[in-house]
Amino acid sequence: MELITTHIYADLDALSSMVLAKKLYPNAVIAFPGNVSNNVKKFVTLYQDFLGLSKTKDIDFDQVEKLIVVDTAKVSRIGRFSELIGKVPIEIYDHHPESDEDIEGNIVRVDYGSNTTHLLEIIKDRLGSSVHFEKYELNVALMGLYEDTGNFTYSITTPNDLKAAAFLIKKGGDLKFVHEYTTKGLREDQKETFIELLEAGETIKFSTERIFLTKLYSEEFLGGIDELINKIKDVEDCTACFIICGNDEKSNIIARSSSIGVPLDEILERYQGGGHTSASSVVVKNTPVDELYDQLREIILKNVKKGKTTKEIMSTPVKTITMETRLRDAHKIMTRFGYTGLPVVEEGKVVGIISRRDIDRSMGHGFANAPVKVYMTSKLITATEETSIDDLKQILVENEVGRIPILRGEKLVGIVTRADILRFLYAQKKRMDIKKRKVSKAMREQLLDKIPRDLIDLLKAIEKVAKKRKEKVYMVGGIVRDIILGIPNKDIDIVVEGEGIAFAWDLKNELKGKKIVVHEKFKTAVVIVSKELKIDVATSRVEYYEYPTSLPSVDYGSIREDMYRRDFTINSLALEVDYQKFGELVDFFNGYRDIQSREIRILHNFSFVEDPTRIIRAFRFASRYNFKIEEETERFLKDAVENGFLKKISWPRVKNEFKIILGDKNPEMALNYLEKYDILKNIHHNIKLTEKMKQHLEELKSLGEMISQLKLEKWIMAFLIIMEDLKSDEIELIFNKFSFSQDFRKKYEFGIGKRSEALLKLKKAEKNSEIYDILNEISLEVLMLIYLEGRDLAREKIRKFLFDLSKVKPLVTGADLISIGYKPSPEFRKILGYALYRQLDCKDITKEQLMTSIKRFEN
Repeated sequence: MELITTHIYADLDALSSMVLAKKLYPNAVIAFPGNVSNNVKKFVTLYQDFLGLSKTKDIDFDQVEKLIVVDTAKVSRIGRFSELIGKVPIEIYDHHPESDEDIEGNIVRVDYGSNTTHLLEIIKDRLGSSVHFEKYELNVALMGLYEDTGNFTYSITTPNDLKAAAFLIKKGGDLKFVHEYTTKGLREDQKETFIELLEAGETIKFSTERIFLTKLYSEEFLGGIDELINKIKDVEDCTACFIICGNDEKSNIIARSSSIGVPLDEILERYQGGGHTSASSVVVKNTPVDELYDQLREIILKNVKKGKTTKEIMSTPVKTITMETRLRDAHKIMTRFGYTGLPVVEEGKVVGIISRRDIDRSMGHGFANAPVKVYMTSKLITATEETSIDDLKQILVENEVGRIPILRGEKLVGIVTRADILRFLYAQKKRMDIKKRKVSKAMREQLLDKIPRDLIDLLKAIEKVAKKRKEKVYMVGGIVRDIILGIPNKDIDIVVEGEGIAFAWDLKNELKGKKIVVHEKFKTAVVIVSKELKIDVATSRVEYYEYPTSLPSVDYGSIREDMYRRDFTINSLALEVDYQKFGELVDFFNGYRDIQSREIRILHNFSFVEDPTRIIRAFRFASRYNFKIEEETERFLKDAVENGFLKKISWPRVKNEFKIILGDKNPEMALNYLEKYDILKNIHHNIKLTEKMKQHLEELKSLGEMISQLKLEKWIMAFLIIMEDLKSDEIELIFNKFSFSQDFRKKYEFGIGKRSEALLKLKKAEKNSEIYDILNEISLEVLMLIYLEGRDLAREKIRKFLFDLSKVKPLVTGADLISIGYKPSPEFRKILGYALYRQLDCKDITKEQLMTSIKRFEN
């Protein structure tokens, strides 16, 4: 076992260093050597499920094979773990000066303001700049950086620290966490002002917001108020703070907000305030301070928005048990639904709560048949539906509980867990021990005959690396399925029973590849051999979903477990490419049988619950291969839809599935399924799959050559077809839901009203310039939709525009206008437009004639 630790009274930089060290030692255990700072305690209490911290008392020192120490090198600062010195190898990553107390070991030391910077540089050096970071990893690293450098104001701060912060923010780190978890002391000259501001202020409570408004009269300018405001905000425990400082001739308003419910830009708009929604300031002249205070108070009350409450994130209805429920039965319920705790209810009233941890501990001592009432916690911490999210988070942290029942009076109406607040629920990983099914030698030869020669050569290179490393390797997933079906597929995925990332490096060298991209968290890598050839390499693993709809967590596993995590049996096939059994098909779950019988079948009953996007993928594969969804699978699918699991998927994930479906050759069957299960209505209630849409989708196939010539994206065209009966504002709602870019929206937000108007104008257009004027600003995909909706004459005009008029090169340019004395001005565009339209309408007109007509146009 490898162990990562740090110094006693660990600060945020120490915590960050431990979290980052875990990326270098992914199998290591993390443990603090003793007490931690208040900031660390506050963060760890809420995020302990992410961090995977172990307690010192639970660590068997005899099992430790390597000790990794971060943010210190002193013997006296690692507590009991100093007992390991001299017994195991020690790696040390520190940024403090050398000391006589330094531990004997391999010390890697730098002179940076923060040890977080040190670890980040090592990670980028070893794993590459494209290494994946979880959101909490980025945030805790930012907090460590800011705290240890005093928000980059301490003299120890280096350029490398600033670069590290920029890297983390670019990766998606959130600076709000820095404000929440770091503190800053006051200078002596600020303390008097600080106290005056506190005494002069009031707290305004509105909805879920607490807003502190204060004032300070001063004939002279007072600097440093911006440094005090966050401290005041923290002391008053408010969501926003406003400070008025000045006199009757000139005052400053400084404001900070940590809530979207208190938008500073809107509140200070009257005073032409500078800044944004969370930080703003403004100078106000010729308004007495007291009058300004009253004005601002009124404006605040008018502009504060109603905050989000517990009701909006709680899980409901709540699964409950009684006091007489046996521990083993409670354990089964938790395992089935992925719960980490259950409320105990008697006669409609919550009387206690029991956690998964308490049940596991009790069952471990042989008390599986004991009633829950013996081990439940009866001291309840509860909240109401109107409790704010911030208050709820505070309750969790202060009481160190994992879940809070939500009551309406005495009635249990919901539950919120620590994971709900963090958008993360947890479930138990599931494994299944299924024997490998043998395939015949004839089938092996048949499969090898279907594999293209260039792919065989590539597999032989993989086999060579496998032999050298003495590891079993498999080609897996869709490519195996498509080889059986005789369909070309260039997506090459291999799984290694061993160290996938190390294998990928050796494979890159064997193939003389260009580069490798490593994803340490998922134990995968991509070997980029050339622009056309990429190989995904994974370590055989078991994936388990921490909660339904989450992305999977990863642990080492066998090829059997790796195949069990797949979505459908047809995708659970593997082809051995190692030196022992090259070309043998591995089929644990009768995937080959289901391909032969043309059926889509899930591997286990919780498949759609764990990942509801599989519902849409089932439709996609059924449509793509003209397979049917197996009866039992469809029953589970229907149940998952009716229980609302699809609504828990993020819309961007749904969008990605739609892009694939609509880009397929035959999306019609998938769309019929999507309509059958009301999934299209979930996108927008006015979407209905009409016969006209089906006709347009069918006609789209016949326009393949035209689409290819114009280099259009087929999925966009199909997407526009299923929205063809919607108005522009309805299309805008869908684009917002799917988080499409502004450019995308601008190009494709063209509803039925706008298209009908374009067709009507097109019908009346006689001149080439008129056709050009109507169609030139419309995106090509929308033009194709108008083409499908139009009759023969309209289609002829659209074709003329696409393949003739749009390709006309203007004879007259801006340079020509300048050469005859024009100066660049807004008129340029008008003149050039006139010249182009004349050119379009007069087929044989010359440049000289156009220049002459321009002079007449000017007159």
